[in-house]
Amino acid sequence: MSDWSIWALFAIVLFNTIFIAGLTVALWLIRGKLNELTQKVDPLIARATEILGRAEQLTGEVQRRTEQVLDQTASLVDSVTKKVDTTTAIAEETISQPLIGAASLVAGISRGVEAYRQQGIDKGDSQ
Repeated sequence: MSDWSIWALFAIVLFNTIFIAGLTVALWLIRGKLNELTQKVDPLIARATEILGRAEQLTGEVQRRTEQVLDQTASLVDSVTKKVDTTTAIAEETISQPLIGAASLVAGISRGVEAYRQQGIDKGDSQ
């Protein structure tokens, strides 16, 4: 081998060694930064998990209370509906019979007045 090829091989080995050393240092620095970030992120993750647990607890409680309110509302609506139906039936019975009687009376009076008028007109024509 010639001197130039030996120097070329030496230069290639030197550049590769510097490149590998640079990669090693960069990876070591990245590992240190990742460790720092991990130390900062771990408490945040723990807090987020705790908050999520509380949120799930509150959601469950709100759901239970909502179901209770809906059940109570359904019971109240059923009760009011029954009372309205009962009141309507009572009102129909109480009011409809007198109204039918009054309507019959008015109809009878109206027919009587009409018959009386008709009779008066017939008598007036015959005289």
